[in-house]
Amino acid sequence: MGLQRELALLAMRGTPLPGRDDFLTHAGVATPVPTVPGSLGEVARECFDAFKLKHPFDLVVVFTLGDFPAGASGSSYFDPESPWYNVFYGAYGIRSYKADGGAWGFTTQGHPDINEMLQVVRLDYDYLTAGELGCPPARMCFQTLSVELGREGDWHTADVTCVVPSGLHRLAEAQAPDLTYYAAFGLPDARHLDAGRPSYEPVRMRGHLAWKPVGERLTLAWGGLFPDTPEGQALRLRVRAAQVPLYVR
Repeated sequence: MGLQRELALLAMRGTPLPGRDDFLTHAGVATPVPTVPGSLGEVARECFDAFKLKHPFDLVVVFTLGDFPAGASGSSYFDPESPWYNVFYGAYGIRSYKADGGAWGFTTQGHPDINEMLQVVRLDYDYLTAGELGCPPARMCFQTLSVELGREGDWHTADVTCVVPSGLHRLAEAQAPDLTYYAAFGLPDARHLDAGRPSYEPVRMRGHLAWKPVGERLTLAWGGLFPDTPEGQALRLRVRAAQVPLYVR
């Protein structure tokens, strides 16, 4: 086991950090994250309050990502040749502070609001991931290209195609990164950029999202985004097939 991979496993096991409000656990809401071949095999729980997010909700992010290839200093999250490029999957817990008292992801009439849910995904990719890895604001590029809504059991679902900023970057270009993120993700290999790719390049992704209210002002969501390539979408189907039995009863 490489040192960077061992550090990543320890960093993820050490979450949530002491003093963080893991309101999902306190409410007894389960957030299973299946292990599929190629994943790191460990799950992190990150807790963010509304004051940090500058949004009217608290957030718990439960996720895993791609494993570290043999000899690599970083996760396959950073590898543009891998179906795990920019992939994390798992669950969100959202505790709403909307003035109407409703759960996040729903209108005042109780109808699903995909735009609110995509605000969470955008916040995660632009700021909580790429941003914490030093992505300058000008390169934060989350954009929704298409959405197809549906239902699965008592879950509202969306098939989403979007563009996200890659986490792959040269360390010299990172602006005030949170160094604790490198513990979990490892270090990006600049060799992947030698073919002319820019740091934090826009990447087309397609994925799935399912959500429902699970308590007063509380929403649970699960899913993931994957490269919009044949290999990436084959991975998406494997992950989704592992997630569905854990959530859809």
